Amino acid sequence: MIYAFLKVWTNWVVRIFFRKINTKGIENVPKDRALLIASNHPNGFVEPITMACLFPKPLHFLVRGDVFEKPGARFWMEQTNQIPIFRFKDGFENLRKNNKSIEISLKKLQDGESILIFVEGGTKAQKRLRPLQKGLSRIAFQVLEKDENLKLDILPVGLNYFDNRKFRSESILSVGQPMSANAYFDKYKEDVNGGIRTLTKDIATEIKKNVIHLDDLKDTDLLNNLLLLRKGLQNHSALPIVNVETHSLTADKAIANEINTRNEQEKNEWLSKTKSIIDTYGYKQLVNRYHSRNAKFVNLILVLVLAIPALVGVVVNSIPFFGARALANATAKKSIFFMSIWLSGFAVFSILFYLIATIVCCIIFGSLGLLILLGLPLFTITMLWLDRWNELRSQLSLGSKEHNAVADIKALFKELKLEL
Repeated sequence: MIYAFLKVWTNWVVRIFFRKINTKGIENVPKDRALLIASNHPNGFVEPITMACLFPKPLHFLVRGDVFEKPGARFWMEQTNQIPIFRFKDGFENLRKNNKSIEISLKKLQDGESILIFVEGGTKAQKRLRPLQKGLSRIAFQVLEKDENLKLDILPVGLNYFDNRKFRSESILSVGQPMSANAYFDKYKEDVNGGIRTLTKDIATEIKKNVIHLDDLKDTDLLNNLLLLRKGLQNHSALPIVNVETHSLTADKAIANEINTRNEQEKNEWLSKTKSIIDTYGYKQLVNRYHSRNAKFVNLILVLVLAIPALVGVVVNSIPFFGARALANATAKKSIFFMSIWLSGFAVFSILFYLIATIVCCIIFGSLGLLILLGLPLFTITMLWLDRWNELRSQLSLGSKEHNAVADIKALFKELKLEL
């Protein structure tokens, strides 16, 4: 009940925080069998929230067991489909509790449900797939040991972000083809460690197909510059927020793969050329340029028409929205968890705000007090207004230089033999 409600609510929240979520391969999610979801983990709590919203079936989550030990946490963790899993550093006594977690997981899987595991172990804001931990493979085989007849799939998933900390940025959720864990079980029975290594290696290979991956993190600035320039020439419709689109990930991965093949001199030359274009036309102008296909006049009309409802939307939601941002600034200003805390904080604060505000307004105004709930769609309009305003500012700032910017970016990508 709580999970179902939060899924609906956080669907709205996610669409507030992201300007665009491109999806690829959602149709690969099996609906009729047990599923272990193996995902990368570049952005804190944002991954489980995003997948819970977009996947066609409810998810369960294996999370750090020590979180469950905090006062009052267990009830809410269980109500949101979270299962504790303890690590070696949590001590031998806690490790023994994993037997119960495996039993819970087995029951969920036997019921045809899905369990999400972040196979890198921790979260880091890196455009790469980090080495995988062996926990998912161990769990898969432990489950099959208890029920060898269970048909168990492993689903490789990659989440990619244009900028982990940027509000109204873009993300890409890519789902690969399911892998049968049963196909590896005979290997595991012959050689336990060999079976675990083989499955873990193959999972990594499949996830990597869905992740923008740099071999050397020193090339991050170059990759980010090229992604910015490529996206500056993309034409997105203003709606919908969630969009089935396969080209973005393919093109972004191709850029990263090409960088991985180049020597240091070539990469330094590329970096210099990308910096030159960005300095010439402005980072913000290029970031905001790709919001939609709208002409300057259309954006001006939309900015004027949406101004009043957008203002009402931000005023109504200012307490939970800016309160959550203040919390994120205070607790995670330089942390990977900045966007996670802001997003999840807003989800919680907004529930409390609308609950209290609705009760108070109804006491004062009667049934008319329910009009406070119009703050939800109005805040969505606020975000649409913000996108149009940013794009209009970009168009006005670039002015006649916009044609030159497009030409320079196209020329650079042609010279580097990269796909736009």
